[in-house]
Amino acid sequence: MTKLTTIDFHGAKLVAIAGDRPETTLVAMPQIVEGMGLDWEAQRKKIERHPVLSKGASIKEVPTEGGEQSVTCLSLDLLNFWLATIHPDRIKDQTVRARVIEYQTECARVLFNHFFGKAIAAGDHLNAQQIGGIFKAGLGKLKRELLAELAPQFAALAEELRSTHRPVGVAVVTHRTAKRWLDHYGVSKRPKGLALRVSNALTRQSIRMGYAVSYTAEEEKRTFHEIVANTYFTVGQGRHLLPKAVKGQKEMGLEPAPTPFAQASA
Repeated sequence: MTKLTTIDFHGAKLVAIAGDRPETTLVAMPQIVEGMGLDWEAQRKKIERHPVLSKGASIKEVPTEGGEQSVTCLSLDLLNFWLATIHPDRIKDQTVRARVIEYQTECARVLFNHFFGKAIAAGDHLNAQQIGGIFKAGLGKLKRELLAELAPQFAALAEELRSTHRPVGVAVVTHRTAKRWLDHYGVSKRPKGLALRVSNALTRQSIRMGYAVSYTAEEEKRTFHEIVANTYFTVGQGRHLLPKAVKGQKEMGLEPAPTPFAQASA
């Protein structure tokens, strides 16, 4: 015969079947629903249709004054979940609404403390497996809440790591367009067509040095390795473009038209 436990709750009787963990402790739902002033049949159908609540629901034969009766029970770890599905603002009866809020605020906590409060307080009498079972439901909920709160921070950190991390032993290769290299070296005074002429010159420089000319994904613009750019702007023709030499300089030493070239491998 199933042994029932009855707990007083603000003048009502909460009926439960004790288990060794919240997920194995079963709460008789008709008494709770009717104690709140709600329609049990409507709530029974909701529990049976719900993909999560239905997994924690079961039918138990329990003794009553009229003999054995089949009662729908819900595991204690899902009781708060079910309570949260009830919206007090949709209840017109003020008395029922207040009762619902009272149950949502205290019911699950009262049941948990009744079955596990003393056990937790006297934790030295429990083995590690028992303590783990008692805390499993509560810690699981806390973990989900913390993860939800920290998720944006984790996403930002992951994005930062993706943009900065490079595998050990692999050189960091930086490619930029001619325009970006001009920005990098501070060449702000640019005659019309200068970026194109620099791009052509960097293309020839890349071929001479054995570096591949890459292309941007969206605009298909040529990009050049930093070693090629450094050579061009420090000891090559591009040194005349640097800010100290560009003033009054008319001849840039660059060919006005591109020369055909073939892709070279790095």
